[in-house]
Amino acid sequence: MKRGLLSFFVIAILGGIAEAAPWESLPPDHWAYLEIRWLQVQGYLRDLNPSQAPYRRGEIARALQKDPQPNSGVAAERFQLLENEFDPDMSPSTRWQGFAGGRLIIGAEGLYGQTTRSAGYGVTNIGIGNHRLGVFTSQRGDRDLAENPEYSGKKWNNLTGFTESAYAVYTAARWELMLGRDHLAWGPGSDHLLLNDSPRGGDRIAFKVHWNWGQFTGFIGQVSGFTDTSNHQQDRYLSGHRLDIMPWPWLQFGLSETILWSGSPRLGFMNPFLPYYGELVNENSDGNGLLSFDFNAWVIPGTQFFGEILLDDIQLENKKPKDLEPPLWGWLIGGRWAGLEGLWGAELYYQGVTNRTYNAEDPRLRYQNYGLPLGSDLGNDGDLLRAQLSCWPAARIRIDGFGQMRRRGEGRVNAVYDTSYTNYTIQQGYSEPFPTGIVEKTQTLGLSFSVLPNSSFQAQGVFGYDWINNAGNVADLKTEGVWGRITLGMWFERVIRF
Repeated sequence: MKRGLLSFFVIAILGGIAEAAPWESLPPDHWAYLEIRWLQVQGYLRDLNPSQAPYRRGEIARALQKDPQPNSGVAAERFQLLENEFDPDMSPSTRWQGFAGGRLIIGAEGLYGQTTRSAGYGVTNIGIGNHRLGVFTSQRGDRDLAENPEYSGKKWNNLTGFTESAYAVYTAARWELMLGRDHLAWGPGSDHLLLNDSPRGGDRIAFKVHWNWGQFTGFIGQVSGFTDTSNHQQDRYLSGHRLDIMPWPWLQFGLSETILWSGSPRLGFMNPFLPYYGELVNENSDGNGLLSFDFNAWVIPGTQFFGEILLDDIQLENKKPKDLEPPLWGWLIGGRWAGLEGLWGAELYYQGVTNRTYNAEDPRLRYQNYGLPLGSDLGNDGDLLRAQLSCWPAARIRIDGFGQMRRRGEGRVNAVYDTSYTNYTIQQGYSEPFPTGIVEKTQTLGLSFSVLPNSSFQAQGVFGYDWINNAGNVADLKTEGVWGRITLGMWFERVIRF
């Protein structure tokens, strides 16, 4: 498999110059996302919704054409990098074209006390379409997922393989319709509380309608099945809808809701215009619904504030022991600053998720897909405070220094659901600390870098030092040491017009 992947990229390198289709979605590991995020802090590219991904290449191109380029400084040069990358999508041909290509991320990863291992993944893709209609598929071989103990997909010889994305999409001036598998993330920040990016895209039928001051998105999808004790697999489904509003150029907010259920398809849960929580309660159905509210605000030039509230289950009654269940919710609040004409940037945020969130008494209703989180990478029963300072000594070079403090309780999304609160009476009441149990506490100082010689190559690295108390949620167990990861990323595409 590795030999075949290498042969593909040799052919791609010799093939010619890269181009792309405007309907193609940008994978979540593309370097452009981070540049767009920081340029939005400075007031550019805000037509791109900062709380919804992936972006399509065509919508990035339109945003670049609409906004004036920064007058000077590193920000102007970084804006130019984006224009060079998406230039083929600014005036797309109406003719049909096919293309094949992919990307390769290779490197090494090390952790104190463990042997350094190879890291990365390779993706091959092929697509065909015109300026409106496209069909795309990509196959992924992943070394990193093979090392992830939570991943429940197939593994062969320290490698996993799967279809990363495969979809047909039609885009028009005001709407979009997609059928197939693709990435999806809702919410601000680099980690998303409701729906998070995953190496393995989600299967769904989705649509999007947008207008000058907002957009509405809906989808009906399916996630990995559940195998019960009798080795019988049950299907699981996930539907969601989201309303984005931008009443003023300096404010954007969104309201999102998802519902996860198992068994057979339910038309009520598949209707994107119904409130799922009301359907769940009124029909007395089994399901796990989540609701979130998020915002982005640019009230001060060069500054962005963002936040998100996630609601899983809040008990409003106080009549029986089951009503003593602690609130299941999550939060994110933070801000970014960018100045000196794009030379410096800073970010500070705090996020947390309480115990039992994303989990359920019925294990079929956990917010996971092939063992990977559908929600926050942080999981539940923990919080994280992170500060970062970024510098661009040149447009193609970024250096980040960061520090963070993370607490992690004993709760887990895939743990047996804790119902100890039912052992108390209403008169006794029930409360528990946050995080719960023996709390693992990790303090980290680190440094990362990115070097982009051109839009097809990127060198990245991140190194840190951890100080951990109660390691692995074991009382008084302390450990510390250095860790790091360094990779080289390569993107290749060969366009064949016909």
